This record gives sequence, structure tokens and C-alpha cells, in this order.
Amino acid sequence: MKFAVEIGENEKNRLEYHFNQLLGSLLIKVNNRPIKKSLRLFNEPVLEVHVVVLGKNEKSTVRIEKERKPLLGHRNRLYVNNRLVKVFGAS
Repeated sequence: MKFAVEIGENEKNRLEYHFNQLLGSLLIKVNNRPIKKSLRLFNEPVLEVHVVVLGKNEKSTVRIEKERKPLLGHRNRLYVNNRLVKVFGAS
């Protein structure tokens, strides 16, 4: 699962999210800088939440909720300032 979004009206920040369920790798980048990187081989949690605060003058709180489906696949919800912006799903 990969997605990228631009956040902010006056101060633009680009958030990139890369998750590979088979390899268990997660990478979150802001403006091409890695801010979170993890590797999990076993026991992926049912719900995993990542929170990032973006911007200096125009602060935005971004929350990504990754929900694992029972067998394979997952659903990602993207919130900006506690508002649901987009849902990304993978089977």
C-alpha cells in the first residue's frame, strides 16, 4: 500500500506512506525525509495508529490508522486535524 498526500493550505507538506504487508516494512516520509521506519515479521497488530504533526507556521496533526483485515489485506484511514480525509484499502 502506497499513497502520498499534500497537507496544508499556505504551508504545503507532502506525506508519503509505504507499507508492504508481505515483508512487514513500513516507511512514512514528510517532504522526502523518513520520519518513521519499522520492520515487523510476526504478530502484526489489528489496529496500528501513527500520529505526525506537520508544519511550522501552519500546524496540522495527521493520524494514520492501519486496520488489519482477518486474513490478508488492510484498510488505512487518514485524518487531518481529527477529520477523516480519505480511506485507502487493500485486499
